[in-house]
Amino acid sequence: MTSARACRQAWFAVAAGLVGVAALTGGLLARFAPSVGTLYGLRDLGAVVDAGLPAARVVALAAAAASVGNLLLAAVLCPGDPHGTVSPRGYAGLRMARGWAALQAVACAAVAVLIAAENAAIPPGRLLSRPIALLSGVGSVEAASGWAITTVIAAVVALAAGWALSWRSAVGLLVLAVVGLLPITLTTATNAEQSHDWAGDALTLHVVGAVVWLGSALAVVVELTRAQAPAEPMLRRHGVIATWSLLVVGGYGVVAAALAISPAYVLRGGYGLLVLASAILLAALAVGGWWARRVARTRPGRAAALWLAGAELGLLAAAAAVGTALTRLFPPAQGGYQPSRLVYLLGYELPPHLTVADLALRWRLDLIFGPLAMLAAVAYLLAVRRLRRDGRSWPATWTACWLGGCAVLLVTTSSGLASYGHAVFSVHMVTHMLLATLVPVLLVLGHGVSLTLEATRGGLRIRLLSLLSTPAVRFARHPAVAWTAVAVTLFGLYPTGLFGAIVLEHWAHLAMDVAFLGTGLALFWSVLGHSVGERGLPAIGRIVMVFAVMALHAGFSAWLLSQATPVAAQFYSALQLPFLTDLLADQRRGAVLGWALGEVAVMAAVLVLVVRWTRADRAESGGVTVTWRDPRLAGDDVTYPVLDRL
Repeated sequence: MTSARACRQAWFAVAAGLVGVAALTGGLLARFAPSVGTLYGLRDLGAVVDAGLPAARVVALAAAAASVGNLLLAAVLCPGDPHGTVSPRGYAGLRMARGWAALQAVACAAVAVLIAAENAAIPPGRLLSRPIALLSGVGSVEAASGWAITTVIAAVVALAAGWALSWRSAVGLLVLAVVGLLPITLTTATNAEQSHDWAGDALTLHVVGAVVWLGSALAVVVELTRAQAPAEPMLRRHGVIATWSLLVVGGYGVVAAALAISPAYVLRGGYGLLVLASAILLAALAVGGWWARRVARTRPGRAAALWLAGAELGLLAAAAAVGTALTRLFPPAQGGYQPSRLVYLLGYELPPHLTVADLALRWRLDLIFGPLAMLAAVAYLLAVRRLRRDGRSWPATWTACWLGGCAVLLVTTSSGLASYGHAVFSVHMVTHMLLATLVPVLLVLGHGVSLTLEATRGGLRIRLLSLLSTPAVRFARHPAVAWTAVAVTLFGLYPTGLFGAIVLEHWAHLAMDVAFLGTGLALFWSVLGHSVGERGLPAIGRIVMVFAVMALHAGFSAWLLSQATPVAAQFYSALQLPFLTDLLADQRRGAVLGWALGEVAVMAAVLVLVVRWTRADRAESGGVTVTWRDPRLAGDDVTYPVLDRL
């Protein structure tokens, strides 16, 4: 039997197992779980929805895992030339990803239709025969809209995987496939009334981690069925993926469960028992996965595949089925609970006052940006220590800037600034400008990209340099593109009314924070950062860019000050905060505060550029060499300006 035939048979076995798990999950839930529609007083649509919806969810998520796994094969597990094509096994993974992504698109579309049918109490067949009603139903139900967006993204991945050949394109498709899962989780109604923002973030990271882990395990199992001996690099890379996925899945799974059910209800009813089963499966995955990878390194290919399939795939499939079952049940403690106005709109309570102490001390850890800021700080310090162990120095000012940026990011997203920022427009503008200006300036002056290149060795450094030179990264870093993106986040969000339309949704706050931080990083990287593989803007061009940003901030603040009606007045009025009686005055306060904070960061950037320009003139007049080349980058001519080492 050829290896290609063995690979196809392995994927057919995966598909057969997927059908079995989906059918079993749907059948059991249709038999024992209550109809969600009837719980809300709607018409019971029968087994087509009660069994079909959970079964379609299982197929969609499993197909997504298989698609991600095959893309991991091409991008991480068996990568090809960093500047060229994928490896032969990676090419086979891309071809398989095309089919699995297409199946994911079909299953996601089915889920969107079934959710719309369930919420409209219209049989799916009749809804499909009425296109206008179908589009209206999908658009009006947030969860259905999320699945529809994922349908489009999965279809794009399926089409692109058909012609992608380079390693960098495989990495891009992997990122797109993982990001395509976010609309599903961020629009899913969680089982937590209080802290539903935390519950949504925990569910998102839990599902993404589980899909990546399952996909990597699937890819490794299939590869081992056609290999004559275990591939040590592939197993080692899968071990890293599994370890990090375990931490994410376990940590955020505990958070999601704690928010949905109290310990007193764990042994009461089906929901608590399913939560307990999830915990047991996770513990078994931690032990069994480690043992399976250990055995796989010492046994022949088929035996290793059997161990991996039994220890990881079976447990992950069972955990996925249990997770699907939890989406069709309600926690016993939630029955009869009536959230307050603030809990319903924000997810948490606020005191009837706003003081400086409240902003400084009223912390609610952001489950995404909080850990990200702390991990970035720790990783940076570990990289600096690695350089010093090798006898190389690293400027202390760079370290201070990076740690300062991480600290400001943590404070902005997790302190009282974030808690009140969702409810008070003036505080929102403060967090907006901190994320869009001060945090990016500090992080860029910390030169994290340069440190990463310094601390990595060999093939990994070459791959990082290859990714930094991709057209997508060069496009995002282009000064005109970055400046336009910043302008869109200001004038495309607030004057158009988009902010008022989405401010109620938690996913919108997350998306805005990502947009503010991302556009700020792109802009200030082109102004203050190193130029990797290219000359970048001249000094005068960088200063012109900074003043162009100042003009943007001034124009936006002037627009806010000139408005006769508050932005998102309906949302802020509904909060009925006793300390916020004049929304227009608060908006004008936010315009002034945002302008001031933005200009402080921008003026700091101007000061850095002037100092660099002055030192450049002195170096040239004294005949000093002003470039430094990393001698360890064999075959890669990457030059860093010495003057940036300030």
